[in-house]
Amino acid sequence: MTNTMTENQSFQSALKHVMEEKIPFCKLLGLQLSNFDPDHPQLTFCMREQLLGNFSKEMLHGGVIASVLDSVAGFAILLKMAQLNPKDDVLLQMKEFANMSTIDLRIDYLQPGRGKQFTASAEVTRLGKRVANVLMDLRNEQNERIATGAAAFMLHGRV
Repeated sequence: MTNTMTENQSFQSALKHVMEEKIPFCKLLGLQLSNFDPDHPQLTFCMREQLLGNFSKEMLHGGVIASVLDSVAGFAILLKMAQLNPKDDVLLQMKEFANMSTIDLRIDYLQPGRGKQFTASAEVTRLGKRVANVLMDLRNEQNERIATGAAAFMLHGRV
């Protein structure tokens, strides 16, 4: 099998740099891209005091959970686009990032967000010309499911 854009180290490094360093909110959350498999992308983050919603019970803020799931959904779509419609070079592929936006986000909070480290994963269930649909999952280091989500993203400028 030939090396795809999703396996391209330059693409992975660029995507990692943008999401972990250049997007201020993702940097604030401490998101780390950990799996670039377009069928099972993952990102991780560690519990910190700044992410607490209920400080007395040491639980993640619900907005943090929603933001992380929204972010992993976007990451998943970028990887799926790179897999199915690879561009000629890394910069062209990265420009897809600017061509998408969340249009619907649903989060089911299943249990309190307690833990030391969290992993968010996503699956693109549909990648159309104008809209992508994604299912997301957030678990703690004990593999306890904290929340699930579903999102729809508008894909601007796709041909």
